[in-house]
Amino acid sequence: MKNIASLKLGAALAVCAVVAQPIIAAPLNPVVESAKKVFAQHQDSVLWISARIKINVSAEGQDLPEREQKVMILGTVVGANGLLVTTATAIDPSREISGREVQMRDGGRTRLEASVEVKEVQIVMPDGLEVPAEVVYKDIDQDLAFIRAKADSKEFASAKFKAIDLKDSVKTDIADETISLGRADEVLGRQPSVGCGQVNAILSKRHLFYRISSSGLGTPTFDADGKLIGIGVVHRLGTKGSVPVVMPAADIASIAEQAKNAKPIAAEKSEKADKADKSADKSADKN
Repeated sequence: MKNIASLKLGAALAVCAVVAQPIIAAPLNPVVESAKKVFAQHQDSVLWISARIKINVSAEGQDLPEREQKVMILGTVVGANGLLVTTATAIDPSREISGREVQMRDGGRTRLEASVEVKEVQIVMPDGLEVPAEVVYKDIDQDLAFIRAKADSKEFASAKFKAIDLKDSVKTDIADETISLGRADEVLGRQPSVGCGQVNAILSKRHLFYRISSSGLGTPTFDADGKLIGIGVVHRLGTKGSVPVVMPAADIASIAEQAKNAKPIAAEKSEKADKADKSADKSADKN
């Protein structure tokens, strides 16, 4: 009986010992933890931009019917004054149209030429406030467009722009893990989003670009430590096609400095037209 009691006591103590063992938690994924920090810090730096554009297309010098359309694109806040950088392709698709060949009714083929006029721009804040804005810089070759909120609008006073510092950035390497921010569309309430990815390829022949699986057009991508890598744009190689890539933030920073206080593109065009008119008037007076 004593032996049986001893066995029972030993078994009970063994069970207690097992139960008392501390539960070892699974190791935390450092990239996931970093992604949460990036999301918390910069989620309001990615905003929707609403624009109404007019597209003019001509073929063999003959204008085709113009059309207007509304576009929604994502941009990244890079200035506390409401300066956003985005992809020029979405706001100005002229490069996608110009040079395209179409078949005519007589069986011949002709090339199209296109130009785009931005009629109206608004920045949609996280709370839904729509702030009037304007295009202040556009580089079709680099696929960059800078949008700046109108400081004299009543909506601007209520808007708080949380900028990402383009100058505080790093380079990355092949197969490195990445973190990208975005924002859902209206169907999902325009909620901020985050995704983790990897550097799939590095293009460095003429300019440095990264192919990153998690990146999105007009939005920022960070490395695993939460340091900014760059902004998503479209890289085009002539008529051979185009691919989404990430342009290093360091390459965008100098252009952003020019765009901060640049005059709106529409205003610049108006001034040039006025100067041309005045020059023509002076020539007419002399004659």
